[in-house]
Amino acid sequence: MLMKKKLMGALTEKQMETGTKALVLGTLAGFALAAFFYFRKRNDAQGPAGKPQQPGIKDLNMERYVFEMAADVGSISAIVEQAGDCYSVQLDGKYAGTMWQDEQKGMQWQTGDQELEPYMREIAIHLSEAFSRKGFPSLLMGTYPEILSTVWKTSETLEVNLKTDTDMEIFTTFLKDEILNLVTFEEHLDLMVKKENDPYFVIVGIN
Repeated sequence: MLMKKKLMGALTEKQMETGTKALVLGTLAGFALAAFFYFRKRNDAQGPAGKPQQPGIKDLNMERYVFEMAADVGSISAIVEQAGDCYSVQLDGKYAGTMWQDEQKGMQWQTGDQELEPYMREIAIHLSEAFSRKGFPSLLMGTYPEILSTVWKTSETLEVNLKTDTDMEIFTTFLKDEILNLVTFEEHLDLMVKKENDPYFVIVGIN
């Protein structure tokens, strides 16, 4: 009888151990699968492998900045992407031309596109500030297409609004791992990451 109880106890412990392992493996597999789809979704924006990038297509290996510029009426949305030795510019979703810094003219910004000329000065200011705390939103939005908008709440708190179909847990996990690779400023900054129109948020601290 005693041997039978010991045998039953051993079997129960083994079943529990097996169940625990299965639960852990299942959780890890689920997270890995979710991460796979997250990265695939981000990389889909780059276009087919081996083909030249077109204006406005996200290339995660190149510099990209997204910001708003003041206009006579409302504002203009600008997307500036690195394209070799120059930068490709979209204004309100339309390709406006390219601009570059001329070494022979003291690194002044130049363009051959008339449509772009009126905005070059302000674009240049945004680019020069992109790696500061003040200009960080343009770099952040350019790096993560999941971000819809950013809003300064205080001088040290930036609200980051995500698309509603973004997985918050996965996004914030990778953001925490990657964010320091983007930061060159030394000041403290809190990112208040949330989905658009959703009160729930996660704080990601920098410095």
